[in-house]
Amino acid sequence: MKPRATREIKSSLIRKGFEEDNTHHHYFWLMVDGKRTRVRTRYSHGAKECDGWIQKRMAEQLGLEPKEFEDLINCPLQHKTLVDILERRGVI
Repeated sequence: MKPRATREIKSSLIRKGFEEDNTHHHYFWLMVDGKRTRVRTRYSHGAKECDGWIQKRMAEQLGLEPKEFEDLINCPLQHKTLVDILERRGVI
């Protein structure tokens, strides 16, 4: 995976139904039907860019394959499809 700006990742996650929670890191929780699920990911406040390693860890946190995470950020993977994938896998 190519490095990506954290603002690009943040923007994509929010558009796909994630809610941001700022604590000592930027946390993003997947929302389904207005309720917070247990599906979440995070990155550090100081990070300006997420390299491939960090993106792979974020994909794991979300229960996705790296290619699916790329699709989530690039926009082909929409909220409904994401929820369907995670339900099939028993993540939510």
